Amino acid sequence: MGLFIYRCAGCGQSIRNTCAQCAAKIALCAQPHCDDAVVALSYVGLTRDLMLGFKYRNQRAVATMFAERMLATLRTIPETGRIDVVTWVPTTRERRVARGHDQAETLARIVGKSLGVPVRKLLVRETGGHQTGHSRAQRLVGVALRARLMSDPATVLVVDDVVTTGATMRMAKRALYLAGAARVVCIAVAATPAPARRR
Repeated sequence: MGLFIYRCAGCGQSIRNTCAQCAAKIALCAQPHCDDAVVALSYVGLTRDLMLGFKYRNQRAVATMFAERMLATLRTIPETGRIDVVTWVPTTRERRVARGHDQAETLARIVGKSLGVPVRKLLVRETGGHQTGHSRAQRLVGVALRARLMSDPATVLVVDDVVTTGATMRMAKRALYLAGAARVVCIAVAATPAPARRR
């Protein structure tokens, strides 16, 4: 039984699934503005703590909670229209192995199932690097991505965990449009605060 219990990264209590206490707090968080993606939460405080647990301590139970916040936010923006396929911004192979999963793919699969649309790996990472630990100037360059060619134009929803400068989402959009997408909508769980607001 103990194998299925973990310590919540948000409040520290021992739980089996999503922490109801933290989920209730997350639901009250204001939606931040982001030019490059639809974003549900700000990457600060409780959200950041839970995301770190999800990414680095394999606490996948919070993925459903994060996906629900993304879907709730998406529903407030009717102009996004119908989504035909869901994809994600892939992490590196090394990070996937080290973490036991690709957190963006985990989120994308939950979102796709909830929307009732297929989830496909459309984006391929051209570089092996990652964004964590890079300066803002380095992050602005983004990750080099290419997309698999699409036989039919479709509206693609791109899922990622955290948006920093938006460069990666812009790269994803560009790659998908070049591959034949009719429309690309980007969504993320959270966005880091703008530099001017950081302390």
